[in-house]
Amino acid sequence: MAANLTLVSAVEGLNRKDLPLADRTLTHPSNANPLVEGEWLEYDGNKKAIRSGGAALSWVVWAEKGRSDIQALGKVPVLYMGAYEADTLVFTATSLALGSPLKVDNVTFESLTRSGLVLHAGGSDLVVGYVTRLPAVNGQKLRFIQTLV
Repeated sequence: MAANLTLVSAVEGLNRKDLPLADRTLTHPSNANPLVEGEWLEYDGNKKAIRSGGAALSWVVWAEKGRSDIQALGKVPVLYMGAYEADTLVFTATSLALGSPLKVDNVTFESLTRSGLVLHAGGSDLVVGYVTRLPAVNGQKLRFIQTLV
């Protein structure tokens, strides 16, 4: 099975952080809709991580589904600080072009609603990055550069 998120740039310059989850059951692969690598999280009012809706600062999950250490701790590693370029499968390709701004919103991935990347077509949601390679020429993965640091 292919990774849902693959870093293209070096990992050494990035800061990773473990975010405590509001719903620890999202770490269990038996959950009806578990978190997957490449989804985006934001903080709720209690400084616990939830799936992002795009209006708040968001970070991408950087861990495979079903890891026992994450299940035990109830914390999920995210890429927290530092710009990076990555390939992702958790996105909606509608109307994307090279250089298109991206935001986080609900997408359908593996037949479930996830928090992924979509075209930012205006409004108050944060721009989290820009398209650097389209899926049609990148093995059906969206390449983007993340710009929030």
